[in-house]
Amino acid sequence: MKPSTAELMTDPTRVEPVPILVPVLPTAEEILPFLRRIDAGNVYSNYGPLSREFTTGLANWVGRRAGQANIHVTLTSSGTTAIELALRDRALPGRRYCLMPSFTFVASAHAVVNAGLEPFLLDVEEHSLVLTPRIAEAALRHLPEPPAAVLVVSAFGAPPDIAAWEAFEEKHGIPVVFDAAAAVTSLRAVGHQPLCVSLHATKVFGIGEGGAILSTDAGLVDRTTAMTGFGFVGAERVSTLRGGNFRISEYAAAMGLAVLRGIEAKIERLRHLGALYARELAGAPCRLQDGAGTDWVTMTLNVILPPDRVEPVLQRFGAAGVQWRRWWGPGTHNHPAFAELPRADLSVTMALAPRVIGVPFHERLTPGQIARVCSCLH
Repeated sequence: MKPSTAELMTDPTRVEPVPILVPVLPTAEEILPFLRRIDAGNVYSNYGPLSREFTTGLANWVGRRAGQANIHVTLTSSGTTAIELALRDRALPGRRYCLMPSFTFVASAHAVVNAGLEPFLLDVEEHSLVLTPRIAEAALRHLPEPPAAVLVVSAFGAPPDIAAWEAFEEKHGIPVVFDAAAAVTSLRAVGHQPLCVSLHATKVFGIGEGGAILSTDAGLVDRTTAMTGFGFVGAERVSTLRGGNFRISEYAAAMGLAVLRGIEAKIERLRHLGALYARELAGAPCRLQDGAGTDWVTMTLNVILPPDRVEPVLQRFGAAGVQWRRWWGPGTHNHPAFAELPRADLSVTMALAPRVIGVPFHERLTPGQIARVCSCLH
């Protein structure tokens, strides 16, 4: 994903730009042993041996970090299709709306629509940047009809509040699905509610393109896995569920297995850079998300600016060659494809979105570049 021209206005004759994002995936040498296994086996897709090994490896790795042993995984072709399949499995039949925040990447809304539901846009809490159970509960009193599901979005990879949303679902009987696109490396727990993650190259755990559904509900994962392969269950080529072709190839799985070998070291490298940001921003009139870059890492690190600081900071970024981006833009309701969606009051989103500015964050970033970015924020 390339930043727009307006967001990269720098004078290249004055300074060397500080790139907003540089994805770094395993090298050809690191994936070569897995490619040789593909060559030897002549299996290239359709839940091949590398895909199965990566499924187990990802489940075990997340489980070790979360202190759990009962996590199940469906691999998908993207994070967007992971959300779509989870909603198709969990949404209550005969209902129309899926509650979701307007402040999210627009892929969330596409997944809801592709699952046969209509997004009903809600506001977010200003400090956490997310839809909370309190906001969703208040919206229930004003909806024209009960919703089919709630799509909860993790803000830029922050760990979602699973316990709070489990309590919401138990109280109201409304299924919850998590769009945790960037959060696979920050998950502190996995419950029965499906956590849908992206494995895109721009994520900390990037394999190029792919996604996954994580849950402790083995039945849900069995169903969503079948949905990735035309609804075939078991060895019989009989479609028992409506699905499609949402699998990953053995080549994507090879990349995933290579990523697993080095992911802990990558997280530590990024955490070191995040700590530099935190130190450099001490006393600055802006803030990072709670724990961002230190307790958990993301490739889309943001600063939240006071309203009167936005334009001066962006002008200083331009002069200093610092690339920046509003990763989620001004909100789903501002995209023409979704401008007519029903919505609640979005006053927090409209005031907040312009002030959430993505700053450079990636493994190729140097301490000097971080200092240059932060000097513009003081």
